Amino acid sequence: MIDVVSHFILEKSTKNEDLTIVNPDNKLETWLFLNELRKLQNSKVFSTNYMLMYEVTSAEASNKNNFTIHLNCYYEDKEIKNSVAKIEIILQEINNKYLVSSAIKNNLPRWESKTIENYNFYFEKEINEKKLRDFIAKNNQLSLNLKEQKIPTKIYCVDDIYKAYELFGIAYKRDYSPNNFFLGIESATDNNQSTLIVATKKGMLDDFSFGSLWKARITEKYPQKNLYVPVLEGYSYINDEHPFYKWEQIWIHFKNAYSVSQKTDWLSLYGTKQNFSLSSTPLYIENLINAMIIKTIEKEKGFSGVLELLNCGKFEGENQDNYFKTLENVSGITKANFNEKIDKLITSEDLSK
Repeated sequence: MIDVVSHFILEKSTKNEDLTIVNPDNKLETWLFLNELRKLQNSKVFSTNYMLMYEVTSAEASNKNNFTIHLNCYYEDKEIKNSVAKIEIILQEINNKYLVSSAIKNNLPRWESKTIENYNFYFEKEINEKKLRDFIAKNNQLSLNLKEQKIPTKIYCVDDIYKAYELFGIAYKRDYSPNNFFLGIESATDNNQSTLIVATKKGMLDDFSFGSLWKARITEKYPQKNLYVPVLEGYSYINDEHPFYKWEQIWIHFKNAYSVSQKTDWLSLYGTKQNFSLSSTPLYIENLINAMIIKTIEKEKGFSGVLELLNCGKFEGENQDNYFKTLENVSGITKANFNEKIDKLITSEDLSK
């Protein structure tokens, strides 16, 4: 049994689709669990300074074929063990073979569920059905835009990100936690089904940003190294998917920062990552410029044009060659006419208010 756990830990770097000892009945939840372990393993502090290690601390048997295994995730510094997380996995014997899965099903004893269309929602607190249907509408629209089939989807609505991690079997020690926590979504999908964990402040979808849904779906479909962040964020801006601002509020911040009477060299400004909002809730000029451009591209060429620009490569400050090459192809905007075109988009946006 311990050999299986060791094999599982070693296999966590293998692609989810190629894992050989994951229980298919809890596959996607286990993929989510492993994705989180990979993020921890690949975080800067553990990929450069220390090596994460795992040790079995206890095992509990619910019956002769079903075991809960507890592990300590730690690193050593000057021969001192520093615990990072407590981990829980399920080990089951099926057809004379041990299979591993996340502990998520064991952690839902008092949860409620609701089925709408092909969605199954799980939650601790009662959720307004309108919120659930709003979520479904947004997710279905993304499937349509991405040319993906609608598939059965499970959604776990959780009260804050720490509970989300604990739900699928990782209890972080907060003083050693990775620095990438956010209120949002983790998702896993195969050809036949999808599973999402949605973390909000109340676990009720009331304060959920659909920008997180957009980013989760996109980053699952496309390699992050190919994605141009100002387009990713710009799409959130115009679809009221920013976690703090509606598009109208973003526009007010922009107009307050850049006066109409003062001519602005947008091309020189592009790539400087200039914030035109509060430091605590930043809004960046590249994102807003791309938001306006996306509106035009989607209207004239459809969502395929947006995806082409989105996948032009990494945003690298002053080095924007791939971006401008793709931008010209999908919109006709070049470096030579950039300022003129952006001024026209600004004027059009003002007139639409």
